[in-house]
Amino acid sequence: MIKCDEATRLASDRLDRGLTVREGLGLRLHLFGCDKCSQFVRQVQTIRSISRRYIKTDGAGRGET
Repeated sequence: MIKCDEATRLASDRLDRGLTVREGLGLRLHLFGCDKCSQFVRQVQTIRSISRRYIKTDGAGRGET
């Protein structure tokens, strides 16, 4: 089983690239048993979602790509 530092790295990497089957399984198993890392993943997903909505709805020209 992977440790918390590896799990948080993989959780962040998952947003930028796909994980290998082994990485994904290791992360899922870790998250199943670790409330703190599960909370971290939820927070990262929330931040990403809010950021994407902000970029899409910013009518003043800020944040548009």
